Amino acid sequence: MSAIAVLQRGVDGDTNSVGSAPGDRSHHPPSPRDPGFGCTIVRVEGELDAAVFPEFAKALDEAVTSSSRAVVVDFRQTRFLSIGSALALPAAKEAAAAGGVDLRVVATRREVERVLEVTGVRPLFCHFRTVQAALEA
Repeated sequence: MSAIAVLQRGVDGDTNSVGSAPGDRSHHPPSPRDPGFGCTIVRVEGELDAAVFPEFAKALDEAVTSSSRAVVVDFRQTRFLSIGSALALPAAKEAAAAGGVDLRVVATRREVERVLEVTGVRPLFCHFRTVQAALEA
């Protein structure tokens, strides 16, 4: 089972949930366009395969077109990353850059790093081992 969450972090360091796994209706999030937010985190847990890719693509697109100054894709809890999902990252990075947003990737699992390397995506992103390091960059 996979879950994709989109979190927004304000400039003051507070973290507010802006999305969650499908079916979770416990949050009433503020607008992702709220100018008080500085960073967006797209957290992927479980397997990011073809079945989950549309949800990931939507979350990533919304994040890079938000008013955030940076978007961090957090793959630390991702057990499987499909090649197609990895290949979506360069286009997302380009779209983010066009809007003045810096797209950053955090991956620590060997199997995820391997897919990023094999697809040629890894060199496009600085290497961050923690979300905190990516946020502070």
